[in-house]
Amino acid sequence: MAKRLCALNKWLGVVLALAIAVAGSGCAADKGAAASSETVGEDDVFNTDDLLVAEASGSGAAKVGDPATLLKVARDAVDKSKSHVKKVADLIKTIAAGKKPTATGTTVVGKLPYGKWTGSEAGVDLTLWVIRTAENRLRYVLYGKKGADPAKALLTGIFIKKAPRVGGGRLHVSLTNTTALFGAPGKTGSMHVWFANHKSDAKGRRVAYLNVKDAADPQALPANYAADAIYRPGAGGRLRQIYVADLDPKQQGLELFAMRVLWKIGTGGRADAVYANVTAQKTTKLADAHECWGADGNRTAYSSTPDDPNNAKEGDTSNCFTFAQETVPDKVATTSGQDPDPELDQMLADAGAAGIAEADADKTDGAQ
Repeated sequence: MAKRLCALNKWLGVVLALAIAVAGSGCAADKGAAASSETVGEDDVFNTDDLLVAEASGSGAAKVGDPATLLKVARDAVDKSKSHVKKVADLIKTIAAGKKPTATGTTVVGKLPYGKWTGSEAGVDLTLWVIRTAENRLRYVLYGKKGADPAKALLTGIFIKKAPRVGGGRLHVSLTNTTALFGAPGKTGSMHVWFANHKSDAKGRRVAYLNVKDAADPQALPANYAADAIYRPGAGGRLRQIYVADLDPKQQGLELFAMRVLWKIGTGGRADAVYANVTAQKTTKLADAHECWGADGNRTAYSSTPDDPNNAKEGDTSNCFTFAQETVPDKVATTSGQDPDPELDQMLADAGAAGIAEADADKTDGAQ
C-alpha cells in the first residue's frame, strides 16, 4: 500500500486531470433587462484569498510517531490544485482587488453595466471584465495578451454576490492558455472551481479537472481528479478527493484512489482511503487504509486491508479522537470520479453557485 501511495503521490505532482465532481444544474440564461443600472466597482470583485485556504505540507510515515502518510497525500494533492487556482486568482488580485476599475460603462450588446480592470504580469497584458447581468449576478472574463498575439481567455465564470466581495460562484480556468502565456502549470485542459465564501465560519471549494494532460505529452491519456473541501477558519475542516488514472499499466483499465479526510485544529484528524481497479465491466477493490494523527500531524494509528508490508497495523483506527472510521463507499469507484460532500452541496446551493450552468460559466458575452 505504501508503494502505491508513493506512486500515486508522484503522479499527483506530475499529471492532474479531469472529471467534474457534480455538473452544475441548468439555470435560466442571464437577462440583460434584469440587470441593475448601478456601476460595477471594487466590491464586485470576490475575495480571491478564500479560494486558496489549505493546510501546510507534511511528509510520510512508516510507524506511529512519524508524520502521517495519508495526510501527506491529501495535502500534496490540495497544494497542487491550489497552485493552479492561485495562478489565475493572483492575477485578479493583482490588478483588481481593492482598486477602482480602469474603465466603466455599458456593454454594446444588452447595455449591461461593466467594470474593466487592466494591468500586466510577467510581460502579459491583462484585462478583467466584470459585467453585471442581473442585480447580484456578475460575469467574469479575464484575458491575457502577449505582444501582437490574439488575446486568450484565462478565466471565465459567474459570481453571485451576497455582500461586498462574498457570495458564491463557478469559475473555469484554462490551463491551456495559462501555460501558453506564462509557461506554467505546464498543463492543457481546464479546471472548474465552485466556491462559497458567504459564511464567516466556513469556506467551501469544489475543484474538478477536464481533459487535463501534461503539455509535454499530448498523446497521454487524461487522468481524473476532483476534490471537495470545507475549511472552518481556526477550527478545522474536511476534504473528499478522488484521483483516477492509469496508475498501474500492468492492469486493465484505470485505478482509483479515493480519500475522506477530517481534522480539528489542536486535536488531530483521520483519513479513510480506498484503492481500486476500474473498468467498464466491473470495479475491483484492491486495498483500503485508515490512519489517525494528532495535533502535530504525527501518526497515532494505522490499519489496512490487505495488510501493508511497509506499514504495520498500529493503534485503533476505529475512532480517532472524536472522528469515527468511515468506509469510502464502493459506488465512488467509477471512471467519473465523484464523491460529493453533502454539506458542501448545501453551501454551494445556499450561495447560488450550484445553479450555475457550465455553458453560462463559459460565456464571454460583452467582454469586448
